Amino acid sequence: MKIAALIFVAAAALPGLAAAANRHDAELAMTAAQSALDSAERAGAAQYAGAELDTARSGMARAQGLANERDWDETLLASEKTRADAILAEARSRQARAEATTAEVEAAVRTLRMELGRAGG
Repeated sequence: MKIAALIFVAAAALPGLAAAANRHDAELAMTAAQSALDSAERAGAAQYAGAELDTARSGMARAQGLANERDWDETLLASEKTRADAILAEARSRQARAEATTAEVEAAVRTLRMELGRAGG
C-alpha cells in the first residue's frame, strides 16, 4: 500500500518538473510568438484588429523583458500568451477582410440584379 502511495506522489510530481522551462524552451516560444506577431501584421491586423495586435505587441515586450531577467518559466508563459493573442489578431483581421469582401460582392450582385431588372422590364 505504501509503495502505491509513493508511486502516486512521484507521478503527481512529474508534470511539475516537466513544466520547468529552460532558456532553450523560452527562446523557442519567443520565436514562435514573434512569428505569429509578424504573420498577424502581414494579415493587416493593424487595420482590422488593432486592439488584439496591441495586446500581442505588449505581450512580446513583456516576454522580452522577462527573458532579459532570465525568468525562463515566465518568459515561456508570456510568449505562449503572446502567440495566442497574435493568432487571434490575425484571425480577426482575416475575418474582417472576408466580411468586407463579402459585402462588396453582395453590393455588386444587387447592382447587377437592378440593371437586369431594368433591362428586362
